[in-house]
Amino acid sequence: MTAEQALRAYRLVQAIRKAAPPAPAASAAEMLRMEGSLAEFFRGAWGVLEPGKPLLWSWHYELLCEHLELVAARRLRRLIINVPPRTAKSTLATICFPVWTWLRDPARSFLFASYSRDLSTDHSIARRNLIQSAWFQGMWADRFRLAADRNLTTQYSNDRTGGMFSTSTGSGAEGRGGDVAILDDPMSNQQALSDPERKAANDWVAQTLKQRLNDPATAAIVVIMQRLHEADTTGFVQSEDPGQWTKVEVPLVAEDRTEYVFPSGRVHARERGDVLQPERFSPEIVEEKKRARLVFAGQYQQRPAPLEGNLIKRREVRYYGGTDPATGERDPELPEKFDKGAISVDCAFKDLRTSDYVAIGVVGVKGRKRYVLDVVNEHLDCQATADEIKRLRKAWSHRLFISAVYVEDKANGAAVVQKLRETETGIVEVDPQGGKVARMFAAAPEWQAGDWHVARNAAWAEPFVQQITMFPMAAHDDMADMMSQAAIKLGGGASMETWAKLGREAP
Repeated sequence: MTAEQALRAYRLVQAIRKAAPPAPAASAAEMLRMEGSLAEFFRGAWGVLEPGKPLLWSWHYELLCEHLELVAARRLRRLIINVPPRTAKSTLATICFPVWTWLRDPARSFLFASYSRDLSTDHSIARRNLIQSAWFQGMWADRFRLAADRNLTTQYSNDRTGGMFSTSTGSGAEGRGGDVAILDDPMSNQQALSDPERKAANDWVAQTLKQRLNDPATAAIVVIMQRLHEADTTGFVQSEDPGQWTKVEVPLVAEDRTEYVFPSGRVHARERGDVLQPERFSPEIVEEKKRARLVFAGQYQQRPAPLEGNLIKRREVRYYGGTDPATGERDPELPEKFDKGAISVDCAFKDLRTSDYVAIGVVGVKGRKRYVLDVVNEHLDCQATADEIKRLRKAWSHRLFISAVYVEDKANGAAVVQKLRETETGIVEVDPQGGKVARMFAAAPEWQAGDWHVARNAAWAEPFVQQITMFPMAAHDDMADMMSQAAIKLGGGASMETWAKLGREAP
């Protein structure tokens, strides 16, 4: 324990002692009510944890409590809670819930992790202070006692074999196990935007945390966070174990009419525009939060990208060859003749299922208009990539002359170029300038001007549109990189000298 942590713990204890004098003894009925309901226990504990600060009750507290009660009853093993910042998620789920569970099952062991050891330690101190408070001891001192030989800020046990151990994502947890693992803010915003740091945090969940569960068949994992990226911990665990997670997702502002069905059967309906805890989040505050578009979309609305997109918005995507479902109007058809055509390729390092995908796109050009004619997005090795490029070139040869095949000189791109040049013409090796964000900034103005068109009914169209409009928050960016490369090489984009500088400065 560092001196700073010790000082923080001391000040917290003193504040609680000064602001929360011993409460009058609760009646037997009150005790039973709090033991039987996490929501009631949370109400009672609030005065100990937040002395002098009134608790503004919200329906979503009851929604979270009912789901956490299922975890305590061993009826729910995988739970995700995505709620906005400053809505008491940690106080409820990370502090009160484990202490309440010990009232009913003191033999239960908990493992806690946050992106920061200091944050995890603060939560641990708050739990211990709650247990040692006059309020708690006045009612439940006979249920269990903290063991004197293990009563530290980050780990303590009770005399009924239960334990609580706190750590940070990325740290070791050897020798420590848990019946319930609670991940509260497992990655920071900065970590979520860094590919290596985001991967490291998710690898820790998969390779360390899961190995520390006492009984993998019955142990529970609870993930509590705001959304930061499509591949943040919420996105990662759902992709690793599809269909196994129950997700409670509460945006600050309801985007559509939404009905929340509680485990008890109760239904809470939110109308479009409804604001969570409007006493705290006034219209002026909501508008202020919205100014930080990406932050508001992820952390407050639980969408890692805004509904309408990031650098490229959905409303800026034009289509061809179908009917607009909103207006019923027909899309433009493809031109009878194109001025030129090109294939753009974003290669991968390996063809493993855990590697990035290869993205190959065919683009037809008519004046300033660009038409995405075909997209392949698969795990392909070097030879398969070269074969797919040849197939696409031949498949579209009846509609346009593909004068160039642009292959990024990264990953196995150089090997693909070497193979293609044995039989194909117009193979151009591209040395990308700047970073991914810089290249997308260069391409985005053409989409904003309505110059790019996508096939309305093609199977690849929606995954392609979803990725380019979620960039840079999407789990993968291979199709976005392929498209921005094509935009730059076909001309019309901003100067790459400008965007290269921006890319070096981008996070």
